[in-house]
Amino acid sequence: MPTKSIKKISLVGAGNVFNAGLGFLFLTAVARTLDLETFGKYALLSTLLLTLSKIVDFGANSVFVARSITEQNNKLSDTLFTLKILQFIITIPISLVCLKLLNVFTPTIALIFILGTGAYTMNYLFYAYFQRAEKYSEMILLNTIPQLIKAAVAVALFANIFPATLDLSFGVFSLTILAGALLYFRLPSENKRPHIDPTGLAILFKEALPAGTSQIVYESWGTLNNAIAKFAKGFSDVGILSLANKISNIFSLVSLSIFAVLLPKNATRKLTGKRYDYAETLLISLGIIALAALSVFASEIFVIRVFGEKFAGSVGLLDILIIAAAISSIHTFLENFFFVESKTNYIIISTGIKLASYGCAVALLLPVYDLYGIAWANLVSAITGLATTLYFVSLFKAERTA
Repeated sequence: MPTKSIKKISLVGAGNVFNAGLGFLFLTAVARTLDLETFGKYALLSTLLLTLSKIVDFGANSVFVARSITEQNNKLSDTLFTLKILQFIITIPISLVCLKLLNVFTPTIALIFILGTGAYTMNYLFYAYFQRAEKYSEMILLNTIPQLIKAAVAVALFANIFPATLDLSFGVFSLTILAGALLYFRLPSENKRPHIDPTGLAILFKEALPAGTSQIVYESWGTLNNAIAKFAKGFSDVGILSLANKISNIFSLVSLSIFAVLLPKNATRKLTGKRYDYAETLLISLGIIALAALSVFASEIFVIRVFGEKFAGSVGLLDILIIAAAISSIHTFLENFFFVESKTNYIIISTGIKLASYGCAVALLLPVYDLYGIAWANLVSAITGLATTLYFVSLFKAERTA
């Protein structure tokens, strides 16, 4: 793997892990201070917010980065800004309906949810601009600044300076992301004054649609797990499953770090007439598998000591979900291949197959194995998704070499 790629991935990866550590401190404080049922509601709300906020990304960020580099098109910045505004407006009624259906709606929660979605809209827009400019330090700081605030609140909760409540916990989770607005002054000069520009809007949305659908499905995985647990069992079971989900999601950070660096890099390779770097991808995949094995070993002594005996039921689930998340992370960062080659239609096919396998596995395993049935369904779908993606990559590679 080229030295530059290692350095960039290491920088982004270290930043994401540091941010995750700060967020983990806040999660620990909330988990230890809220009762299990209230924590289940918090977990459901936080994963739902992250899922629905992805509507304002919907794959457009990656398409924007790839196209603006390969086409050297600076006008796409305003098109992306316009699309973000429209997608945020669309998200509002969807959010309210979901809160009602999941029985977690209150006026305060709804207001926090909408404001939080707006904050994430800004975050995703800034992220795309920084990624396009390969300003990786600023990309990291977008989340570091909010996470520092969460860490301060966590310390206050541990010190019993004020009590934890559902509204407070969810409010801190949702609204601290607004602190990333401080990085406006670090945006590239051409992105500091975006304009509403519908030119090319339909084309950008159409190209992003397959990837966006895949992204929504991928990001909604935790919400889907929690919703199934809620309707099948109750909020207490949501809390147990959600904790295992959140810890295993460290691999989504690994995938995000790799994707953030390899997408602009491979887009630039295509611009200069070079082929996609398959050897680099294989090496990274082997590293993720090794990390998963280490994580499974560490989880056995980690969960109960940090979160307490009430989460003892998460330990066995965590091992299965770690392996599933590692496989899914490989699947996810492999998708940058399809963005670079403008073959995003393959992404939605792969995602559809993965989702179908998850649904079938849940239907078969949940009645027999309860929460473990959901965990095993995650593993089945992760393997299916990766296998399908590898098939499409090999198919496209064979077509190019024929």
